[in-house]
Amino acid sequence: MKRTLLLILVFGVVVFAQDEIVENDSLPNPISQNTDEQTQEDNDQATTETLMSLGLDSGYKGYPWGSPSNAPINTVFTILPNDDTTNVNQSYTGMLGLDSVVVTYAFADSGFWKAEIDFVLNENNVENLIGQFRRLEKNISEVYGPPQSTKQKESGPPASYAIILDQKFSTAFYRSKWSATPVFIELLLNASILKPESDLAIFSGNYSLLKLVYYNPDYMHSSKSEPDPEVLPSIFDIY
Repeated sequence: MKRTLLLILVFGVVVFAQDEIVENDSLPNPISQNTDEQTQEDNDQATTETLMSLGLDSGYKGYPWGSPSNAPINTVFTILPNDDTTNVNQSYTGMLGLDSVVVTYAFADSGFWKAEIDFVLNENNVENLIGQFRRLEKNISEVYGPPQSTKQKESGPPASYAIILDQKFSTAFYRSKWSATPVFIELLLNASILKPESDLAIFSGNYSLLKLVYYNPDYMHSSKSEPDPEVLPSIFDIY
């Protein structure tokens, strides 16, 4: 009798333990979930790093050439509002190294074809702007080699020049181009600054720009036809 009771108790303990195992197996494993989430994050990061390492032949900063305008752009920059519904280009602002810039992703019929970077200029001195151009040119050359072509032109009045009714401008046009097949890179400085400065400028404001452009000619396609030439009135009808 005692042996029978003992067998019943042992059997009950075994069945209870098996039920616990089944219930525990049916519950989600938090360690397994965490591992899966970490694996997904690692995969996403690896994908991003792979895109970034593909180089300009695949896209700009991991954004593939030919992407449609509604494809999301992965960037740390801040998007700028676009009130023009007909403009499919997307612009962002942020810091590129030491410089404050506006980066515009441009789209044609064939998709993304150009990244245009405008440097925010706080200089009213042509020499300083040329120095900024040369600094950028040197940085780009360290990555892509010496420029394929360069153009440089400067002009301006002498330092002693100062006639308030005959104001002149110091100008500088610098342009360098690199080839990183199938992509071209161009750096442009077009500076025009009143020399010497005057509180009574006849033409107010300075007209200077510094741009860096990455573009892929394989995607420079547009289905828009060229506009018909505008018929201008005779100069005798205007003046």
